[in-house]
Amino acid sequence: MATIPRPRTAPARRKAPASAARKAPASAPHKAPASAARKALASAPRKAPASAPRKAPAELPRLRQRMLPAERERLIIEEATRYFAECGLSGGTLELARRLGITQPLLYKYFPTKEAMIEKVFQGLFPGHWDPRWESLLDDATLPLRDRLKMFYRDYARVVLTYEHVRLFLFSGLSHFTFNSRYYDILTERIFVRIARALRAEYLPKGGRVSSKPIGADEFEVVQSLHAAVYHVGFRLWIHTTPLRADVGKLIDLKVDLFLEGAGATMGRLARPVARVPARRAPGKR
Repeated sequence: MATIPRPRTAPARRKAPASAARKAPASAPHKAPASAARKALASAPRKAPASAPRKAPAELPRLRQRMLPAERERLIIEEATRYFAECGLSGGTLELARRLGITQPLLYKYFPTKEAMIEKVFQGLFPGHWDPRWESLLDDATLPLRDRLKMFYRDYARVVLTYEHVRLFLFSGLSHFTFNSRYYDILTERIFVRIARALRAEYLPKGGRVSSKPIGADEFEVVQSLHAAVYHVGFRLWIHTTPLRADVGKLIDLKVDLFLEGAGATMGRLARPVARVPARRAPGKR
């Protein structure tokens, strides 16, 4: 008996499990939500391109390059002058080295101690800023004394009444350093004596002769009253908080005029001989 063949049916396809997710092509990167991407960029540290040169701090580029020892020492003194004028003589050398862009040991290679460095700073100011023509000007009797004093103190103010000079002079007086007294010795020998002699000649009584005696303490006080008035202009410029609105040259002329108007009477009184007071006898003695 013949068998009837069964109809062929296509094999059943296997269905993928419902939980299986389609995989994205390997070339398609996974994209994070836009907000998450912005947060990731904001939090990630930004690196400069490899080709971008690294910049040194603006205040530290000078002494990193090679230079002659004398040139490096000069730059150290210049920066030390500004630093101590700003911060006082108690300022530390570590901060000074940082401002220079060098190490502290290298700083002490040029100056064994901080005191030696400060000594060098003051040598550049007193008498480093001294102009010997000032002495010749004050001795020039062909010029009126009023003109000599105004010319001298105008130029003196231009050279000496600077930020560094005035503030370092003040800090020196407040510390254990002796630069103030040494500077006044220079002023007394080269300036005050000359002005005092010129005042003697200017206010000489008729028929009198210029005294050759050493300048007395009272005469020095008269001269220093003028010098102090002029130097106080520097304090108003660099120490006081109130700005100086007057022209410095005109202010110095005014101080010289005020000084000379009173100096005549004072010098005349000092030139008179002092009356001797008889000494008192001790009790019980005749």
